[in-house]
Amino acid sequence: MSQPRDPKIPDLVSIQEAAAILGISKQAVHKRIDRGQLVGAPVGSTYVLRRAVVEAARSATPAE
Repeated sequence: MSQPRDPKIPDLVSIQEAAAILGISKQAVHKRIDRGQLVGAPVGSTYVLRRAVVEAARSATPAE
């Protein structure tokens, strides 16, 4: 049985998951982070992004 989800912790996705949601490459996700079009936070050797932000970007910007 899984633990209940803490509502204070946002649902996060990896660069690879963000790319799949947006229908773009991982490199394009990195470019959007570099340009400030997406906000990601480094965690260890990778970045994580809030799922809600990525899904909002999916409807707001065209695919690259």
